[in-house]
Amino acid sequence: MNKDKKSRGHSISRIVLFVLLLAGIAAAMLYPFDNRSLTIHFVTENAEYVVQASNQHIAEEACREILFQEPVEKVVLKKAAIYGLSKSMLLGELSVDELWRCIESVDQGEKTWVEEGISITGAGRIHFYMNDEYVKILRKNSESFLQERIMLAGFWVCIMATVWLVCSMLEERKKENNWYNHGPIFELKQFVKDIVKYRQYMVYAAKTDLKAEVADSYLNRLWWLLEPFLNMVVYVVVFGNIMGNSVENYATFVFSALLMWNLFNKIVNYSVKLVRNNKDIVTKVYIPKFVILMSNIVLNVIKLMFSMLVLVLMMFVTKVHIGWNIFWILPAYGTLILFAFGVGMIFLHFGVYVDDLAYAVGILLNMMMFLSGVFYNVITTLPAPLGSLMMCLNPVAMLIDTMRNAFIYNTAANLPLLGMWFWISIILCALGVHIVYKNENSYVKVV
Repeated sequence: MNKDKKSRGHSISRIVLFVLLLAGIAAAMLYPFDNRSLTIHFVTENAEYVVQASNQHIAEEACREILFQEPVEKVVLKKAAIYGLSKSMLLGELSVDELWRCIESVDQGEKTWVEEGISITGAGRIHFYMNDEYVKILRKNSESFLQERIMLAGFWVCIMATVWLVCSMLEERKKENNWYNHGPIFELKQFVKDIVKYRQYMVYAAKTDLKAEVADSYLNRLWWLLEPFLNMVVYVVVFGNIMGNSVENYATFVFSALLMWNLFNKIVNYSVKLVRNNKDIVTKVYIPKFVILMSNIVLNVIKLMFSMLVLVLMMFVTKVHIGWNIFWILPAYGTLILFAFGVGMIFLHFGVYVDDLAYAVGILLNMMMFLSGVFYNVITTLPAPLGSLMMCLNPVAMLIDTMRNAFIYNTAANLPLLGMWFWISIILCALGVHIVYKNENSYVKVV
């Protein structure tokens, strides 16, 4: 009788959580926000000039006048970045071509097109006026809260998922001094124990695979540098004429994104057929399946380090300014690895039973690559609101953009989204580990 009451209580609690989840998402999507004020950063080669535009001024079209407070007689504008409530959450950008069209007149000076961007002169201070197209862009960004709504919904989903995990922990009961085999607490402890126990194997397996990759190769480890570099050359040649004029340091722009994409792509692709491709190990000795996936992650991270040498050289040649914001690449890459591991663990499980999954995942990854902004800027290239949707809902696009801003532009960007997807990645990792722990004994029978 007590068991029936407990099971009924657990079912009711899950229903309540599901209703709260839907209510929270609906509230985030429908809440009537007031129009917001904006901050516009006019970016030059060595500085940023910040201009405030209140929601009232935008509504009254009184935001046309741009006056730089700092005394300077000449600037070369490269782009304008539009921010809302969060100064690390980019809403949109005006490229140099769009800026040229938006600048209507210059007070006591002139605008000229130069190789580096738009040269604007002034008498002691830079003072110019914008046209209707600029006002329309600001009004659209002031009225739209799409990114914030998606973030609020995302964080609410994370909160509900975390509460569900906590409830599952509370349901876990001791049986003969052992935790229930598939409860969150047991799995967390077992996961940590397995990492400690098999840490040497992961490193050894990664080194062995690295040696095997280049064992019969004339160029040896040089291929780890050449592969992403040659891919970058192809993209620069193919897309350079289209995007090269609107993106500064286009070769570095593409190469940095390729390194991040290749890391994600290789981890996920490997995970789908992990059990089948390691049949000899899986059927003869017990080893946690995530250990094999982690050894592959170690392998790809080592190869990434070699490729980073080329990226550092390219940044030195192109004279990219490096500042403290470069450290944001660490949480960006960390979140990418966590997300790839979580997704990989889920694909690892289903790849055992569905042989065609490898083909489907290959197609999806190919589509995802072209939607992740590897060779273009997602926010400025894709039409609104697709750019904002892709930045919020495609974690790889967001992480590539965050990494680029830190590496190339010395800017901390997308930090709220970075936090949201880090949380989601942790949940995906927990879910993937749970699925594999629960079903890994049956994999031997299938393969």
